[in-house]
Amino acid sequence: MFLKNKIASLILVATIIRCIIALTIDLGNDEVYYINYAHHLQWNYFDHPPMVALLIKLTTLNLEITSDFFIRLGSIILAAFNTYLIYLITKKIKNEKSGLIAALLFTSSIYSSIIAGIFIMPDAPQLFFWICCLYFQINIITSSEDSKTVNQNLLFFGICTGLCIMSKVHGVFLWFGFGLYILFYDRKKLLNPYLYLAILLSILIVSPILFWNINNDFITYSFHSNRVAINRGINIDSFLREFLGGAMYNNPLNYFLIGTALIAVWKNKIYLKVIYTRLFLLQSLPLILILLFVSLFRDTLPHWSGPGFIALIILTACYLSDIKTKLGKVVFYAIYLIVAISFIGILAINFYPGTFGSKNEDTLGQGDVTLDMYDWDYFKTEFNKIHEKNRAEKRISTNFIINNKWFPGSHIDNYIAQPLELNFVALGTLGDIHTYDWLNKYRPSLKKGDNAYFITVSNNFSNPNEIYRTKFKKVNTPTIIKQYRNNKPTRNMLVYLMEDYIGK
Repeated sequence: MFLKNKIASLILVATIIRCIIALTIDLGNDEVYYINYAHHLQWNYFDHPPMVALLIKLTTLNLEITSDFFIRLGSIILAAFNTYLIYLITKKIKNEKSGLIAALLFTSSIYSSIIAGIFIMPDAPQLFFWICCLYFQINIITSSEDSKTVNQNLLFFGICTGLCIMSKVHGVFLWFGFGLYILFYDRKKLLNPYLYLAILLSILIVSPILFWNINNDFITYSFHSNRVAINRGINIDSFLREFLGGAMYNNPLNYFLIGTALIAVWKNKIYLKVIYTRLFLLQSLPLILILLFVSLFRDTLPHWSGPGFIALIILTACYLSDIKTKLGKVVFYAIYLIVAISFIGILAINFYPGTFGSKNEDTLGQGDVTLDMYDWDYFKTEFNKIHEKNRAEKRISTNFIINNKWFPGSHIDNYIAQPLELNFVALGTLGDIHTYDWLNKYRPSLKKGDNAYFITVSNNFSNPNEIYRTKFKKVNTPTIIKQYRNNKPTRNMLVYLMEDYIGK
C-alpha cells in the first residue's frame, strides 16, 4: 500500500508541474502548427497521421476552448496514464520496487515527461499506444499457447499498434520488433491464426494513410523519404546530434543508467526472465540503432528514437532494483535535474533579459529557441493597434494576413489572425507551408485586387519584396513592432501592407 501511495503521489506531483509549465509558456512552433490539423480533420496530413488532431479535438471540446492549456491537456493526461502503465508493466515482470523505479525514470525523461508529456505533439498519443503495446506483448509471451488470453492480447496489440502508427509512422517498429521476437524465439506463434488477424487489424486501421496518399501523389512518403534518404558521405555532425541529443532528451543521468543496465545484460547480470530481456531489446534497439545509422548520412531529430527508450527504462529499473550500490540514488538525482531544467526553462523563456540569439537589429533574436514560446499576445495587441488605426483613418486596409511559411505562419495565424477574426492565408511553396496547402482551400482566399498584411519576425525573417514581387503591385515600408523581455530588446515583428494582389 505504501508503494501504491508513492506512485499516486509521483503522478500527482508530476501532473501539477506539467500543468504549471503548460500554463506559463506559449505554444512552440510545432505545437501551434498541429492545431491546424484539428481545424479540418483528414485521414492523414502532409507531415503526420491524424491522431494528434483527434486528441486536440477531444480536450478542447471540438475547439470550443482553445487556450494553450486545453490544447496541451491531452498530452498531460496521457503522461499520467503512461507513468502508471510503466509501473504496472515493470511490477508485473519483476516487483513493486522495480515498478516505482521505472516510473521515476520515465518521469525524469525530458522526452516522455515534457516533449510527449506536456507539448501537444504526435509523440503524445504515439507514446501512449506504444506503452499499451508493450503491456499486451508481456501478456502474450507469458500466457500458455492455447489460452484465450494470448488471442485476446494479440488482437489488442494489433489494434494499438495500428493506432500508434496513426499517431506517428514510427509505430511500425512495434511489429518489426515483435516479429523478430517471434521468428527468433517463439515460432509456434506463426501457427496461431490470431497473429495474422492482429496484423490485418493493424493494416485496416492504418489503411487511410495509404488511401490519402494515393489521392495526394504519395506526398507524405516523398516528404519523409527526402528527410531520411541516405546520401553519400558521412555526416558526423548529424550523428553527434542524434547521439548526444538522445542523451539530453532522455536525461543524461538516465542515459548513464541505461548504459550500465545494457552492460549488465551483456554480462548476464540482470535478474529477469530471459523472455522479457529479449523482447525489450527487440522493442528498443532496432529503432535506436537504425536512426543512429541513418544520422551518419542524413539529418535526423533526436526525439524520433524516444519510444525506443521506454523498454530500456523498464530493463534499467529491473536491474537497479536488485543492486545494492549508490547507483540507485542517481534515479532521484535525475528527478531533481528535470525539475530544475523545467523551472529554469520557464524563467528563461519569460524573464531572460533580451535574447540568447542574434543582437543584430535585422536578425534580432535569431537562434533563440525560447522565443517560439514567448508572449505572442503582445504582438496581437500591437498589431491590432496598427490595423485599427488604418481602419479609423480610412487608409488602405484589409482583413487578410499572409505569410510564406508554416513557421512563423502558424503562430501568426493562431495568436494574431484568429483572435482578431482576420483571415490568414499561407502563400508559399508546398515545402514551406505544409498542411496550409490543404487548409487554404477551406478559408477565404485572396482575390485579384485585394490587399493583405504580410507579417514576419526578425528571428525568422522573410523579405516580401523578394517573395511576392510578382504577386502584389506594391509592398509598403514595414511598421516595426519591437518586443522586449525584461526591458531588453528581444525580437522585432515587421508588418508590411501589400497592395493590389495580382494573383497566382
